[in-house]
Amino acid sequence: MKKKLLVMLIAACVLAGCGSGNASKEDDLGIEVQKISSEAGSQEDAKKAVSALTAEQAKAAIEKYCYASNPDLQGIVDAGEYPVYWEVESENENEIVILYRSYTGAQVRYYVNPATGETYVTEFVPGVMEEEEKSAETLNARDYLK
Repeated sequence: MKKKLLVMLIAACVLAGCGSGNASKEDDLGIEVQKISSEAGSQEDAKKAVSALTAEQAKAAIEKYCYASNPDLQGIVDAGEYPVYWEVESENENEIVILYRSYTGAQVRYYVNPATGETYVTEFVPGVMEEEEKSAETLNARDYLK
């Protein structure tokens, strides 16, 4: 009986000692992990701020995308028979809207997220459609900057 009590007492002391030592290390590790995470977050925020697309970059990327998507477009533009143009319709820190006026008369808008480059597309054809409609087409404008 005395041996069991002695073993249990020693085990309790060892476990209590281990627990408090681990808690201290976990706190230290938690602080260290938190510090590293906040530094990484700051670096990511800095990267995003530095690498946000400008309106002109977004416009150039969308033009490249349109030419890549329609191999005949260059010939149509060069012929000058139909009005074709791209313009920055609006811009703010969350979104850049590029309007592409197609040779068909369609008004295609590209909604670009300047931070990520993710882009969705809408289309409006005056006289045919009553309002602008979101298409299934998506792209990343950054893919067309190179």
